[in-house]
Amino acid sequence: MFHSLMIFHIVISVLLIVLVLLQFGKGAEAGLLSGGAGDSTFTGTQQGNILGKITTILAVLFLGNSILLAKIQSTKSSSSILDGEAPIAAPLNNDAMMPKAQETKTPETATPAETKKEETK
Repeated sequence: MFHSLMIFHIVISVLLIVLVLLQFGKGAEAGLLSGGAGDSTFTGTQQGNILGKITTILAVLFLGNSILLAKIQSTKSSSSILDGEAPIAAPLNNDAMMPKAQETKTPETATPAETKKEETK
């Protein structure tokens, strides 16, 4: 069933692409059916109405089939690829890892400008 729905999805996708390319925009006569035998079958308004309705139907079928395929695939696999991963509980910066005693700078670790300021006080 899954494979037949995938094939149906591919057919709908191709038909939807072709129908969108067959339509022409507002005021533009660049559609694929604008010249030759296409004019004799449909007038401009009939062609737009029919192609628009068929495109809408195919878009709804595409959306429904996409949701159905996603639902089938989610029930088929019961686990995620991230289920086996351990969560990382590390802090984002190095300041959170330092104990409070090391936060105050000692004269050995202070910069020369800081020691000069402390001596003048």
